[in-house]
Amino acid sequence: MTQSPRATLIIVAYGRHDLVATLLDSIAEHTPEPHEIVVVDNASPDSTAAVLKKHRSRPRVIEAPRNLGYGGGVNLGVREAAAETTVIMNSDLQVTPNWLPPLLMAIESRTATIAAPLYVDTNGNVIESGASITVDGHIHISQTPGTGIKPVDHVSAACWAFDKQWFESVGGFDPTYGLGYYEDVDLVNVARSHKHIVAVVNDSQIVHLTGGTFDSGASQQLSHRNHARSERRWYWMYRGNAKTPWEGETAVTHGRVAVIGHHPDIVRELREQNISVVTLDDVETLRQRAHRDDVVVTQDKRTEAKQLAPRAQIAQPEDLLEALKRAGITPSATPPNSRFHAITATRSRRW
Repeated sequence: MTQSPRATLIIVAYGRHDLVATLLDSIAEHTPEPHEIVVVDNASPDSTAAVLKKHRSRPRVIEAPRNLGYGGGVNLGVREAAAETTVIMNSDLQVTPNWLPPLLMAIESRTATIAAPLYVDTNGNVIESGASITVDGHIHISQTPGTGIKPVDHVSAACWAFDKQWFESVGGFDPTYGLGYYEDVDLVNVARSHKHIVAVVNDSQIVHLTGGTFDSGASQQLSHRNHARSERRWYWMYRGNAKTPWEGETAVTHGRVAVIGHHPDIVRELREQNISVVTLDDVETLRQRAHRDDVVVTQDKRTEAKQLAPRAQIAQPEDLLEALKRAGITPSATPPNSRFHAITATRSRRW
Protein backbone atom coordinates (compact mmCIF):
# COMPACT_ATOMS: atom_id res chain seq x y z
CA MET A 1 0.00 0.00 0.00
CA THR A 2 1.41 3.39 -1.03
CA GLN A 3 2.02 5.78 1.86
CA SER A 4 0.36 9.18 1.78
CA PRO A 5 2.97 11.88 1.23
CA ARG A 6 4.05 13.81 4.29
CA ALA A 7 5.16 16.67 2.07
CA THR A 8 4.67 17.85 -1.49
CA LEU A 9 7.88 19.18 -3.04
CA ILE A 10 7.16 21.73 -5.76
CA ILE A 11 9.98 22.62 -8.14
CA VAL A 12 9.53 25.52 -10.56
CA ALA A 13 11.56 25.13 -13.75
CA TYR A 14 12.28 27.26 -16.79
CA GLY A 15 14.76 25.49 -19.01
CA ARG A 16 17.98 24.05 -17.57
CA HIS A 17 16.60 20.54 -17.15
CA ASP A 18 20.12 19.54 -16.16
CA LEU A 19 19.82 21.63 -12.98
CA VAL A 20 16.41 20.17 -12.19
CA ALA A 21 17.69 16.64 -12.77
CA THR A 22 20.55 17.27 -10.34
CA LEU A 23 18.07 18.49 -7.73
CA LEU A 24 15.85 15.45 -8.31
CA ASP A 25 18.85 13.15 -7.92
CA SER A 26 19.76 14.74 -4.60
CA ILE A 27 16.16 14.46 -3.38
CA ALA A 28 16.12 10.78 -4.28
CA GLU A 29 19.35 10.24 -2.35
CA HIS A 30 18.57 12.25 0.78
CA THR A 31 14.79 12.15 1.27
CA PRO A 32 13.52 8.86 2.72
CA GLU A 33 10.40 10.52 4.15
CA PRO A 34 7.17 9.88 2.18
CA HIS A 35 6.83 12.68 -0.33
CA GLU A 36 5.60 13.53 -3.78
CA ILE A 37 7.33 15.74 -6.33
CA VAL A 38 5.53 18.21 -8.57
CA VAL A 39 7.53 20.02 -11.24
CA VAL A 40 5.94 23.10 -12.78
CA ASP A 41 7.49 23.74 -16.18
CA ASN A 42 7.06 27.45 -16.92
CA ALA A 43 6.70 27.06 -20.70
CA SER A 44 10.39 26.29 -21.15
CA PRO A 45 11.69 27.03 -24.65
CA ASP A 46 13.41 23.64 -24.77
CA SER A 47 12.62 20.01 -23.97
CA THR A 48 12.67 20.43 -20.18
CA ALA A 49 9.18 19.03 -19.59
CA ALA A 50 9.73 15.98 -21.78
CA VAL A 51 13.12 15.22 -20.24
CA LEU A 52 11.90 15.51 -16.65
CA LYS A 53 8.92 13.24 -17.26
CA LYS A 54 11.45 10.47 -17.90
CA HIS A 55 13.50 11.08 -14.75
CA ARG A 56 13.84 8.07 -12.48
CA SER A 57 12.07 9.85 -9.60
CA ARG A 58 8.91 10.07 -11.72
CA PRO A 59 7.87 13.61 -10.81
CA ARG A 60 4.43 14.85 -11.77
CA VAL A 61 5.14 17.48 -14.42
CA ILE A 62 2.65 20.31 -14.89
CA GLU A 63 3.15 22.38 -18.02
CA ALA A 64 2.16 26.03 -17.60
CA PRO A 65 0.64 27.67 -20.69
CA ARG A 66 3.18 30.52 -20.44
CA ASN A 67 5.98 31.66 -18.16
CA LEU A 68 4.17 32.62 -14.96
CA GLY A 69 7.30 33.54 -13.04
CA TYR A 70 8.37 31.82 -9.86
CA GLY A 71 5.39 32.95 -7.80
CA GLY A 72 2.86 32.05 -10.47
CA GLY A 73 4.49 28.67 -10.98
CA VAL A 74 4.34 27.98 -7.25
CA ASN A 75 0.67 28.98 -7.15
CA LEU A 76 -0.07 26.54 -9.94
CA GLY A 77 1.82 23.75 -8.23
CA VAL A 78 0.24 24.29 -4.81
CA ARG A 79 -3.17 23.70 -6.32
CA GLU A 80 -2.05 20.17 -7.16
CA ALA A 81 -0.33 19.41 -3.84
CA ALA A 82 -1.62 16.31 -2.06
CA ALA A 83 0.12 16.88 1.28
CA GLU A 84 -0.73 19.47 3.91
CA THR A 85 2.88 20.60 4.16
CA THR A 86 4.26 22.05 0.95
CA VAL A 87 7.92 22.71 0.17
CA ILE A 88 8.63 25.02 -2.76
CA MET A 89 12.01 24.90 -4.45
CA ASN A 90 14.09 26.72 -7.02
CA SER A 91 15.59 24.49 -9.67
CA ASP A 92 19.18 25.47 -8.74
CA LEU A 93 19.30 23.64 -5.40
CA GLN A 94 20.83 20.45 -4.05
CA VAL A 95 19.49 18.96 -0.84
CA THR A 96 21.69 17.40 1.84
CA PRO A 97 21.19 14.56 4.34
CA ASN A 98 18.35 15.13 6.84
CA TRP A 99 17.27 18.35 5.16
CA LEU A 100 13.52 17.73 5.26
CA PRO A 101 12.61 16.58 8.83
CA PRO A 102 13.60 19.85 10.58
CA LEU A 103 11.49 21.85 8.12
CA LEU A 104 8.52 19.55 8.59
CA MET A 105 8.85 19.76 12.36
CA ALA A 106 8.86 23.57 12.27
CA ILE A 107 5.65 23.67 10.23
CA GLU A 108 3.79 20.74 11.79
CA SER A 109 4.47 22.03 15.31
CA ARG A 110 3.33 25.51 14.21
CA THR A 111 6.60 26.96 15.44
CA ALA A 112 6.83 28.81 12.13
CA THR A 113 4.41 29.67 9.35
CA ILE A 114 7.19 29.90 6.76
CA ALA A 115 10.32 27.81 7.38
CA ALA A 116 13.45 27.93 5.25
CA PRO A 117 16.74 26.04 5.47
CA LEU A 118 20.19 27.46 5.94
CA TYR A 119 21.52 28.16 2.42
CA VAL A 120 25.11 27.10 1.80
CA ASP A 121 27.42 26.92 -1.20
CA THR A 122 29.03 23.77 -2.57
CA ASN A 123 31.84 24.09 0.01
CA GLY A 124 29.42 24.32 2.92
CA ASN A 125 29.93 28.05 3.48
CA VAL A 126 26.81 29.91 4.60
CA ILE A 127 25.45 32.21 1.90
CA GLU A 128 22.18 33.14 3.60
CA SER A 129 20.79 32.69 7.09
CA GLY A 130 17.87 35.05 6.72
CA ALA A 131 17.75 38.79 6.16
CA SER A 132 16.62 42.07 7.66
CA ILE A 133 14.42 44.56 5.82
CA THR A 134 15.29 48.23 6.23
CA VAL A 135 12.81 51.09 6.40
CA ASP A 136 13.15 51.71 2.65
CA GLY A 137 12.30 48.10 1.85
CA HIS A 138 15.79 46.91 0.97
CA ILE A 139 16.95 43.44 1.98
CA HIS A 140 20.20 42.92 3.89
CA ILE A 141 21.25 39.28 3.91
CA SER A 142 22.85 37.69 6.96
CA GLN A 143 25.53 35.05 6.56
CA THR A 144 25.83 34.30 10.26
CA PRO A 145 24.40 30.90 11.14
CA GLY A 146 22.40 30.50 14.32
CA THR A 147 21.05 27.52 16.19
CA GLY A 148 17.69 25.84 16.10
CA ILE A 149 14.81 27.82 14.62
CA LYS A 150 15.67 31.51 14.17
CA PRO A 151 12.88 34.05 13.46
CA VAL A 152 13.87 36.52 10.73
CA ASP A 153 12.42 39.51 8.88
CA HIS A 154 12.87 37.73 5.58
CA VAL A 155 14.47 34.72 3.93
CA SER A 156 14.78 33.87 0.26
CA ALA A 157 11.99 31.71 -1.15
CA ALA A 158 14.49 29.48 -2.95
CA CYS A 159 13.19 26.84 -0.53
CA TRP A 160 10.24 27.39 1.78
CA ALA A 161 8.06 25.01 3.74
CA PHE A 162 4.56 26.06 4.73
CA ASP A 163 1.07 24.74 5.33
CA LYS A 164 -0.94 24.52 2.11
CA GLN A 165 -4.14 25.69 3.78
CA TRP A 166 -2.46 28.84 5.10
CA PHE A 167 -0.93 29.60 1.70
CA GLU A 168 -4.30 29.27 0.01
CA SER A 169 -6.05 31.37 2.66
CA VAL A 170 -3.90 34.42 1.88
CA GLY A 171 -4.08 33.99 -1.88
CA GLY A 172 -0.59 32.63 -2.49
CA PHE A 173 2.06 34.72 -4.22
CA ASP A 174 0.76 37.97 -5.67
CA PRO A 175 0.81 37.60 -9.49
CA THR A 176 1.35 41.34 -10.00
CA TYR A 177 5.05 40.79 -9.29
CA GLY A 178 5.13 38.81 -12.51
CA LEU A 179 8.43 37.45 -13.77
CA GLY A 180 10.60 39.22 -11.27
CA TYR A 181 11.56 39.49 -7.66
CA TYR A 182 10.05 40.58 -4.34
CA GLU A 183 6.99 38.33 -4.45
CA ASP A 184 8.62 36.48 -1.57
CA VAL A 185 9.10 39.74 0.37
CA ASP A 186 5.41 40.46 -0.15
CA LEU A 187 4.30 37.08 1.18
CA VAL A 188 6.67 37.26 4.14
CA ASN A 189 5.12 40.61 5.00
CA VAL A 190 1.65 39.10 4.70
CA ALA A 191 2.67 36.49 7.26
CA ARG A 192 4.37 38.97 9.59
CA SER A 193 1.45 41.41 9.42
CA HIS A 194 -0.66 38.60 10.90
CA LYS A 195 1.97 38.05 13.63
CA HIS A 196 3.15 34.76 12.12
CA ILE A 197 6.74 33.59 12.43
CA VAL A 198 9.07 33.44 9.44
CA ALA A 199 12.14 31.44 10.35
CA VAL A 200 15.40 29.88 9.25
CA VAL A 201 15.76 26.29 10.44
CA ASN A 202 19.49 25.93 11.01
CA ASP A 203 19.38 22.14 11.30
CA SER A 204 18.31 21.95 7.65
CA GLN A 205 20.89 22.84 5.02
CA ILE A 206 20.48 23.16 1.26
CA VAL A 207 23.09 24.00 -1.35
CA HIS A 208 22.01 26.99 -3.42
CA LEU A 209 23.89 27.24 -6.68
CA THR A 210 22.56 30.80 -7.20
CA GLY A 211 21.85 30.21 -10.84
CA GLY A 212 19.19 32.04 -12.79
CA THR A 213 17.28 32.34 -16.02
CA PHE A 214 17.21 36.15 -16.46
CA ASP A 215 19.86 38.16 -18.24
CA SER A 216 21.48 40.79 -16.05
CA GLY A 217 19.73 43.75 -17.68
CA ALA A 218 16.31 42.19 -17.32
CA SER A 219 17.10 41.13 -13.77
CA GLN A 220 18.03 44.65 -12.75
CA GLN A 221 14.92 46.09 -14.37
CA LEU A 222 12.67 43.53 -12.72
CA SER A 223 14.29 44.04 -9.34
CA HIS A 224 13.92 47.84 -9.43
CA ARG A 225 10.32 47.65 -10.58
CA ASN A 226 9.24 45.17 -7.95
CA HIS A 227 11.24 46.75 -5.14
CA ALA A 228 9.36 49.98 -5.75
CA ARG A 229 6.05 48.15 -5.70
CA SER A 230 6.94 46.29 -2.51
CA GLU A 231 8.27 49.40 -0.77
CA ARG A 232 5.12 51.38 -1.46
CA ARG A 233 2.78 48.56 -0.48
CA TRP A 234 4.49 47.80 2.82
CA TYR A 235 5.74 51.27 3.76
CA TRP A 236 3.12 51.41 6.52
CA MET A 237 4.61 48.34 8.18
CA TYR A 238 8.26 49.33 7.78
CA ARG A 239 7.52 52.72 9.34
CA GLY A 240 4.94 51.44 11.83
CA ASN A 241 2.27 53.55 10.13
CA ALA A 242 -0.84 51.54 9.32
CA LYS A 243 -2.85 54.35 7.74
CA THR A 244 -1.07 56.43 5.14
CA PRO A 245 1.04 54.73 2.44
CA TRP A 246 2.97 57.60 0.84
CA GLU A 247 -0.20 59.62 0.46
CA GLY A 248 0.09 62.31 -2.17
CA GLU A 249 3.18 60.91 -3.87
CA THR A 250 3.20 59.44 -7.33
CA ALA A 251 3.55 55.70 -7.50
CA VAL A 252 6.18 54.30 -9.81
CA THR A 253 4.46 50.93 -9.99
CA HIS A 254 0.96 49.60 -10.30
CA GLY A 255 -1.22 49.40 -7.21
CA ARG A 256 -3.74 46.79 -6.17
CA VAL A 257 -7.46 47.50 -6.03
CA ALA A 258 -10.11 45.28 -4.44
CA VAL A 259 -13.59 45.72 -5.88
CA ILE A 260 -16.39 44.42 -3.69
CA GLY A 261 -19.51 43.37 -5.54
CA HIS A 262 -20.37 43.39 -9.24
CA HIS A 263 -18.79 46.36 -11.01
CA PRO A 264 -17.57 45.02 -14.39
CA ASP A 265 -17.03 48.46 -15.94
CA ILE A 266 -14.69 49.51 -13.14
CA VAL A 267 -12.78 46.24 -13.30
CA ARG A 268 -12.34 46.50 -17.06
CA GLU A 269 -11.16 50.11 -16.92
CA LEU A 270 -8.62 49.41 -14.20
CA ARG A 271 -7.20 46.45 -16.09
CA GLU A 272 -6.82 48.63 -19.16
CA GLN A 273 -4.72 50.97 -17.00
CA ASN A 274 -2.45 48.07 -15.94
CA ILE A 275 -3.68 48.31 -12.36
CA SER A 276 -4.07 45.01 -10.54
CA VAL A 277 -7.69 44.24 -9.66
CA VAL A 278 -9.26 41.53 -7.56
CA THR A 279 -13.03 41.13 -7.28
CA LEU A 280 -14.53 40.03 -3.96
CA ASP A 281 -18.01 38.74 -3.27
CA ASP A 282 -18.32 40.34 0.15
CA VAL A 283 -16.47 42.67 2.48
CA GLU A 284 -15.57 39.88 4.93
CA THR A 285 -13.14 38.48 2.36
CA LEU A 286 -10.85 41.42 3.14
CA ARG A 287 -10.07 39.77 6.47
CA GLN A 288 -7.88 37.18 4.71
CA ARG A 289 -6.04 39.59 2.46
CA ALA A 290 -3.58 40.88 5.08
CA HIS A 291 -3.61 44.55 4.03
CA ARG A 292 -2.59 43.72 0.46
CA ASP A 293 -4.93 46.25 -1.14
CA ASP A 294 -4.14 49.90 -1.78
CA VAL A 295 -7.74 50.84 -2.62
CA VAL A 296 -11.02 49.11 -1.76
CA VAL A 297 -14.11 49.95 -3.79
CA THR A 298 -17.45 49.31 -2.11
CA GLN A 299 -20.89 50.78 -2.57
CA ASP A 300 -22.25 50.56 0.96
CA LYS A 301 -19.73 48.80 3.26
CA ARG A 302 -17.19 51.57 3.81
CA THR A 303 -17.06 51.34 7.60
CA GLU A 304 -16.56 47.57 7.59
CA ALA A 305 -13.98 47.84 4.81
CA LYS A 306 -11.95 50.42 6.76
CA GLN A 307 -11.88 48.15 9.80
CA LEU A 308 -10.71 45.16 7.77
CA ALA A 309 -8.29 47.05 5.49
CA PRO A 310 -6.98 49.98 7.58
CA ARG A 311 -4.10 50.70 5.19
CA ALA A 312 -6.29 51.05 2.10
CA GLN A 313 -8.11 54.03 0.69
CA ILE A 314 -11.85 53.20 0.81
CA ALA A 315 -14.00 54.58 -1.99
CA GLN A 316 -17.41 54.37 -3.52
CA PRO A 317 -17.36 53.67 -7.28
CA GLU A 318 -17.89 57.33 -8.19
CA ASP A 319 -14.95 58.41 -6.01
CA LEU A 320 -12.44 55.87 -7.32
CA LEU A 321 -10.22 58.30 -9.23
CA GLU A 322 -9.60 60.46 -6.17
CA ALA A 323 -8.91 57.36 -4.07
CA LEU A 324 -6.30 56.19 -6.59
CA LYS A 325 -4.58 59.56 -6.34
CA ARG A 326 -4.60 59.49 -2.53
CA ALA A 327 -3.08 56.00 -2.63
CA GLY A 328 -0.33 57.19 -4.96
CA ILE A 329 -1.45 55.04 -7.88
CA THR A 330 -0.93 56.53 -11.32
CA PRO A 331 -3.52 55.45 -13.89
CA SER A 332 -2.33 54.95 -17.46
CA ALA A 333 1.03 53.69 -16.25
CA THR A 334 2.52 51.01 -18.45
CA PRO A 335 4.87 48.18 -17.58
CA PRO A 336 8.52 49.09 -18.16
CA ASN A 337 8.99 46.48 -20.86
CA SER A 338 6.70 44.91 -23.43
CA ARG A 339 7.41 41.46 -22.01
CA PHE A 340 5.20 42.34 -19.04
CA HIS A 341 2.01 42.92 -21.03
CA ALA A 342 1.22 39.21 -20.92
CA ILE A 343 1.17 39.36 -17.14
CA THR A 344 -1.89 41.61 -17.07
CA ALA A 345 -4.10 38.67 -17.99
CA THR A 346 -3.29 37.01 -14.66
CA ARG A 347 -3.38 40.04 -12.39
CA SER A 348 -6.97 39.73 -11.25
CA ARG A 349 -6.69 36.02 -10.50
CA ARG A 350 -6.21 34.88 -6.93
CA TRP A 351 -3.83 32.26 -8.29
